Amino acid sequence: MEKTGKVNFINSEIKKLEQLKNEIQNECKHKNTKIKFVEGKNTPRVVCEECDKDLCYPDNKRLETFLSGK
Repeated sequence: MEKTGKVNFINSEIKKLEQLKNEIQNECKHKNTKIKFVEGKNTPRVVCEECDKDLCYPDNKRLETFLSGK
């Protein structure tokens, strides 16, 4: 039972942290963005530099610049 209690506590803490992260990301203005590969996704995405929120797919021009390493 001790392991189950620890796992339940960890899951509860993860949920609280995810809620806090969502609150921070929803309040962010997303002024500066960058392109990066988001964990669990096979395509590059535009993300906020400040809060790391996954915002959208990059347009072709921005994607080409990213892939060329400039």
